[in-house]
Amino acid sequence: MTGYAGGDRRIALPTITRALISFATLLSAFAASALAADADRGRQLAAAHCAPCHVVGRDGRGEVAVAPPFETIARKHGFDATAIVRAIAGPHPRMNFAPRPAEAADVAAYIATLK
Repeated sequence: MTGYAGGDRRIALPTITRALISFATLLSAFAASALAADADRGRQLAAAHCAPCHVVGRDGRGEVAVAPPFETIARKHGFDATAIVRAIAGPHPRMNFAPRPAEAADVAAYIATLK
């Protein structure tokens, strides 16, 4: 029996299933990281690594930022910590560090405190 694009369905379905399981595992890891996140550590990471482009605190209204202030990100579209973790951990132009998932979750937890 042939499946998609002329391929063998017996091969296509296990491949798709493995991909879905991998995606679900990755998503649950991000969610778990966000739940165990440390907002204070996130504030420290943001000050050290994000401040060159973002205003990372509440009192940065007079500063000029080339990227959106964290306070704006926190209030945008019903803040979603998991989405922020994915954005921070994924490819990010100009970012001067490559955070581990736990560090990305910490920064997201800090951003959540600015809502």
